[in-house]
Amino acid sequence: MGNNNKTKIFVESKDAAIDLAKSVAHAEEQKFRAKVQAHQSKASAQEISSEQKHKVTSKARLERAKAAVAAQAARAKRDKAKLRKKAKASTAGGDDASKSQTDSGDMCQTRTGEVLKKRVTFG
Repeated sequence: MGNNNKTKIFVESKDAAIDLAKSVAHAEEQKFRAKVQAHQSKASAQEISSEQKHKVTSKARLERAKAAVAAQAARAKRDKAKLRKKAKASTAGGDDASKSQTDSGDMCQTRTGEVLKKRVTFG
């Protein structure tokens, strides 16, 4: 097992080495172009299918209409809650005056603000 100091030679001349490098680069470039072309064809196919998706079916229109109605109902509910909250806040300052009136009279006030007569039973 001697030590070989002889260098290995894979290509006989420099021109052959350059030709080999060019052929490898050309092969890699062809692979890259094929991938790019495949990607572009997929993108164009998706554009065509997206144009076809724009046709709206009656089911999709119905779903959109239902969503719009639900959103409108939710908005109305929020607005109602805000109005209720404002009404409650405005009556909070006048509660002392209304309590003194109900204590003196035969009336009582419910949570909703309705005034009812007190019922008295004997028996």
